[in-house]
Amino acid sequence: MTDPISDVSIFTGRYGALVPDGLEASRQSCSRARGGCVVSSRPDTVVVVGAGPTGLALACELGLAGLHTRVLERREAPRRDSRAICLHARSVEMLDLRGLGERFLEAGLPVPSFPLGPKGAVIDFRRLDSDFPFILDIPQSQIESILLTRAQELGVEIQWSAEVVDVAEDDAGVRLRVEGPAGAGEERAAYVVACDGLRSLVRERLNVPFPGAPNPGSVTLADVYLDGLPMTDAHGELSEGGMLLVFPFRDGSCRVVLYDYARASVPVTEPVGLDEVREGLVRVTGSDFGVRDLYWSSRYRSESRQATRYRVGRIFLAGDAAHTHSPAGAQGLNAGFQDAMNLGWKLGAAVAGWAPDWLLDSYHTERHPVGEQVLRLTGMQFRLNTARNRRGRLRRRAAYRLVTPLPPVQAWMARRYSGVSVAYPPTISPSHRLTGTRLPGGRLTLADGTAVRVSELFHDARFVLLESARDGKRADLADLPDHVRAVSYVRRDGRAWPPSLLVRPDGYAAWASDEPDPGRRAPALREALRTWCSRADAARSTRSADTSP
Repeated sequence: MTDPISDVSIFTGRYGALVPDGLEASRQSCSRARGGCVVSSRPDTVVVVGAGPTGLALACELGLAGLHTRVLERREAPRRDSRAICLHARSVEMLDLRGLGERFLEAGLPVPSFPLGPKGAVIDFRRLDSDFPFILDIPQSQIESILLTRAQELGVEIQWSAEVVDVAEDDAGVRLRVEGPAGAGEERAAYVVACDGLRSLVRERLNVPFPGAPNPGSVTLADVYLDGLPMTDAHGELSEGGMLLVFPFRDGSCRVVLYDYARASVPVTEPVGLDEVREGLVRVTGSDFGVRDLYWSSRYRSESRQATRYRVGRIFLAGDAAHTHSPAGAQGLNAGFQDAMNLGWKLGAAVAGWAPDWLLDSYHTERHPVGEQVLRLTGMQFRLNTARNRRGRLRRRAAYRLVTPLPPVQAWMARRYSGVSVAYPPTISPSHRLTGTRLPGGRLTLADGTAVRVSELFHDARFVLLESARDGKRADLADLPDHVRAVSYVRRDGRAWPPSLLVRPDGYAAWASDEPDPGRRAPALREALRTWCSRADAARSTRSADTSP
């Protein structure tokens, strides 16, 4: 597949920046003031700060919701390096909910297992209850390129060379000060989401604490060709010299992640060359694996931190601006994707006027505990892999040789690392056992006989009310809010669902009922719809039941 990034043409934008072709330089009136540009925003404008994977994924969600969305990025142009490389099953599932699954599968390489460190110690994803039981190895440049293309299709404005230097909330919304090559300007927005990374200026301006600490030692990343390893699965080794992880790409090259104890104290600003990679491979594994053709490299030191708050008024934190951790388990990019999918539809509901009062607060309530779980998981694995004293080595040997291979442990690890185990606290009491859990994929046979993939029902990011019609009984599905799609089905492949199931736009169950009689469960359904899908003063329109997506 051709890298979409090569097809993106750019032109000068408002701040002298680079903007993807096909987007207006501005949809708004712009007047010069004190050498800058003052923008009178529309009331539905949402500004995303940062055009990394989290920011672009969020921008796609906002564009799909019909919001006027602007992404401000201080880089001059789209990324061309790989940085993060692994998409876990839940991330691919979420992309598939929006019809992007095939685009990513064509660009990436599905790999059945994830290396934990020592040779042979892996997480096997092949039995995972998912349409995508693998990790998808794909360079970050391609991830961002696909999302950038989709954002353009949805009318999102991307502003390059636009650095946010100040942000504050006032009675009219949020005001941002932006600098670029042509001068400074002001942006206004109804909401702002900071996806500006570990050193987030927005988080700093909000004075949100970011407790944590740097992880010991620097890590070397290198994209190379290794003639001595098969490029069909990931590979790991751990020795007294350090740790090696290898992730293959579709084009036959691979990502080398090298934690070389002999070079762990080298400043991150020092470049990484092919000779250093070769020598590090030999020190850690005893072989250079025929390494050749280095085409990108970096050195970095990770940190483990989490913001104490993900929301301050009309400003939100997402991705690395909200949480950062060691690279163990390849969790960072994937956690950011989940942030974006959780927040996007909620902001869409708020701007559209139908969001319940508590909905925006639920972003922090749901995602902050997940961030804590990721910090614990990655911290535990990082400490286990890097322990160098005798007790630590014995603990590591016992964990990887005796515990990790056990089938129940493999199943638990596959669910936890892949993200499919993430569940959110119930909103309605009493709650069903499925409330807050992800909706698995698979296929449905609709009431009219049409067969569809479950993910197809969520392409337009609405709530989906799934009603079983197997016994011929049908609920009265008229008078639903416009943002709720009703689907009657007669069969589902795999484990049966409850007779009635209300699913959020991000694919998590909001409400469910085991009551087989539509009339008897109707009051509880109406209460669920009131709780999740409306405000007392929100205008409502109706949509009759769908029998096809």
